Amino acid sequence: MPFSDKGVALVHLSGRIVFACTYFCDLVRIKYNKIAGMSCFDFVYPEDVDKARKLFELIKKPNVEPFEFRLRDTDGKPVLVNIQGAAKRVGGGDVYAISATVTVADDNPIIATKHRIISELFA
Repeated sequence: MPFSDKGVALVHLSGRIVFACTYFCDLVRIKYNKIAGMSCFDFVYPEDVDKARKLFELIKKPNVEPFEFRLRDTDGKPVLVNIQGAAKRVGGGDVYAISATVTVADDNPIIATKHRIISELFA
């Protein structure tokens, strides 16, 4: 059974999460049915909020390069990720949301555990 190693989140311009796939929810350790409506900045360390807000604004522009960022799970543990952001536009015009594809470092313990469990189940 194939599985994704990417998380996807759709974030309104207000910073509120509209949608996040279960993989992303697993990364930040929150139930899928709880994340909609939360601020994306809830998963950022307080000392990184200003940087996160600047990057959020930058993603609204076209052709933004992926960047590395440290998210915080609900237990307060760091999750080092690469984020590829893209502005979602109405008919190619006004930006209405940000789409973020998140990939995690292979040595992340959450990912290593998930891969091990899946490997054991389908071995």
